[in-house]
Amino acid sequence: MKWLAAALLLLVASPPGTASASDTSILPAERRTTWNPGIPGGIPAIAAVHTTVDPKLGDGKADATAAINAAIQAAGDAAQKSGKPQVVFLPPGTFRTTSVINLNRSRVVLRGAGPAQTRIRLDAAGPMPVIRFGIIWPTYQDRAWDVQAPVPKGATSISLRNEDARSIEVGHVLQIDQQDGDYVWFFDGRYRKRQPTSDVNGPGTGAAPFESIANPGGPWRSVGQQIEVASKKVGADTTELGLAGPTHVAFERSPQVFLTAAVGEGRPGVKNAGIEDLYLTGGSDGNIATANLAYSWIRNIESDGDPATKLPGSYQHPGGMSGQHVNLLHAYRCVVRDSYFHHARHINQGGGAYGISVANASSDNLIENNIVVHLNKPIVMNASGGGNVVGYNYVDNAYSVGFPGWQESSLDGNHETFSHHDLFEGNWTVNLGSDTTHGNAGWQTFFRNYATGRNSAPPSPDSTNVRAVGIDGYSRAHNIVGNVLLGSRLEINGYEPVYECSKKGLCLRAAAVYRIGANVKSYEGFDDGTALRHLLRHGNYDPVSGKVVWDPAIASRELPASLYLREKPAFFGERPWPWVDPTAAKRIHRLPARERYEALRR
Repeated sequence: MKWLAAALLLLVASPPGTASASDTSILPAERRTTWNPGIPGGIPAIAAVHTTVDPKLGDGKADATAAINAAIQAAGDAAQKSGKPQVVFLPPGTFRTTSVINLNRSRVVLRGAGPAQTRIRLDAAGPMPVIRFGIIWPTYQDRAWDVQAPVPKGATSISLRNEDARSIEVGHVLQIDQQDGDYVWFFDGRYRKRQPTSDVNGPGTGAAPFESIANPGGPWRSVGQQIEVASKKVGADTTELGLAGPTHVAFERSPQVFLTAAVGEGRPGVKNAGIEDLYLTGGSDGNIATANLAYSWIRNIESDGDPATKLPGSYQHPGGMSGQHVNLLHAYRCVVRDSYFHHARHINQGGGAYGISVANASSDNLIENNIVVHLNKPIVMNASGGGNVVGYNYVDNAYSVGFPGWQESSLDGNHETFSHHDLFEGNWTVNLGSDTTHGNAGWQTFFRNYATGRNSAPPSPDSTNVRAVGIDGYSRAHNIVGNVLLGSRLEINGYEPVYECSKKGLCLRAAAVYRIGANVKSYEGFDDGTALRHLLRHGNYDPVSGKVVWDPAIASRELPASLYLREKPAFFGERPWPWVDPTAAKRIHRLPARERYEALRR
């Protein structure tokens, strides 16, 4: 599959973090946070190449695993000694690997000559990703440390006992979390958060283990965030830690912290590292598995999940991908951009065909200008930590082959409880909202997106669960503002589309602009009205009502251009921006990521 590398070189991103976010006053204060994601100043340009891997290993037959891993460790040693970032360069070719590539050193960039030229194909039988990025199985501290006072939303400091704060340094990244409160509907959401015993999710909570939906144990810690230490002031009994940014939610129920990206011998964490300009395939536990990352990036990658793709070489095991193309776990201020994630070996429910997952309280990350298509859940938040921005991506064809006609979640603000305070802006998507398969979410904002309501090229016609917005049962305080919803007056099953479906009835057979409170334990199950009572809808256009619908309780009807950008992104070039404007005569313009995808299909 051709990759328009030359075109991508022209799509230079406007650097995130260089200016504060745009005016967010159109949202009530209690519903918004600070969205200023990614690496301040943008992804750095690093010219120094420490090692060029032997081109002879790029014949698709030799095993390049050891050479690539050795080059990464050597570059990591040089970076640690000099304090300067180093590049491991893979020249054009197809590099066959038989085990995991471990990018586990700070200030190391693994770079190819572009996805059309440099390919890595994992040829292994066991469950493993192509690349492990970060420290995947770190030795966390024995226990999490208690925060000494409740932490309000927007706080910029926390206090610990002196003995607990002794090993914390400025620049360390911590996870803060809390016991579940009254707004958390746990259901069976035991994944992607700290467990009763210590594991990849962090130090054990000491909570009662999960036994069943009827007996979930606990108390669990579903609500979390990554925070960076900016200052440290030691007092008589407690140490005040100043934070680099505000807390996105209040942590008032026995808050605790533990180290996630401390960096150093025997500590978790990788900082300032990257993966660039590569094609990847063959992962049987995802293609890129990340954990405990800060200020790191994935840029200009093609992650190919289709096992039918043919590459030069000889292989014992199938290509493609099972799992997640990218999984961000305990990630802080990382960037995934300008990339193409597509297909899986088996496009079905169960976690084996996800695109980009933002998980385990990952915070303030930027997912921008990507193509994510032909997957079960293309972009999904799994107990995310707030402040993340999913912006200007083309997200299409979300389905399950095993459930013909079922319209899957495309731009999904939640799959594992409790994702919160993320922004989804300017995306072209099939649908948007939050599912509550494993529990609920809160304070997710969807702004200036175009949601068509239906896959462009499904394996079978979408006939069930067809909607532009799906806010599942017990979701809290979601914001749907300034979007264009339902691309046309979709008629399915002989029914005209409806504006809202919020209780059991014939509306379940029709396409809906809004499906609110549904999918509680079954397709036809609805909640007690919680999701609908807490939903804010303002300034959205849909063809069923035939107009822009405003919330009369909000005086402002001026939609800002962006809720996180101060100016037009450079990758839009001469195209109109904002590209989605529900109040204009021409509501939809061109999205660069979709144009790239259409060019690939020619």
